[in-house]
Amino acid sequence: MIEDRVAGNSCIFCLFRTATLCLLFAGLGSLAAGIAVCADAGNFSWYNGSYIGLGVFVVVLAGVGHKTKYSVPGLTCYLLTLILVFLAELGFTLGIIFYTDYSNILGEEKANAVRYSLLGGCGIILFCIVVGYCYRNSLKDREFYAHNQPLKNTTTNYETPKTNAKRQEMASKYDQLKSKWASQ
Repeated sequence: MIEDRVAGNSCIFCLFRTATLCLLFAGLGSLAAGIAVCADAGNFSWYNGSYIGLGVFVVVLAGVGHKTKYSVPGLTCYLLTLILVFLAELGFTLGIIFYTDYSNILGEEKANAVRYSLLGGCGIILFCIVVGYCYRNSLKDREFYAHNQPLKNTTTNYETPKTNAKRQEMASKYDQLKSKWASQ
């Protein structure tokens, strides 16, 4: 049996599902970058560990985003959290880009790989925010219109044998008056 849930635009919904899948990969990439930086640096600092924590949080957020596909309030909360995650990841990424000694810690090639992979993760999160917002609006519109549809059977039949007899009596009186006026 087909579910009777309110769903948004199917094309945007497909993009939303793809975006949450990409968000999962961005979270795994951030997690992997944090682990690689900790391994190459030889120590676990709060800055390197923040990528691990942020990666885990993004992976969990991707799962939550998948489950909130029919709920406008759930999508709103998901989008607000995603915006906060975007700002946090962008802040850490810009910190690595502008911190010139970061290349001395990892080497120029590895530092650039981490920088650009995290910048790509920020782009994916921004893409998820835009697609999620568009899907939330299409879901909100569908939910509004679904509740304003008329009932399927709005006509009621109040005829009983008594009202049926009364209607026939009135029809016969009308026919009598009609024939009387026609003869005049």
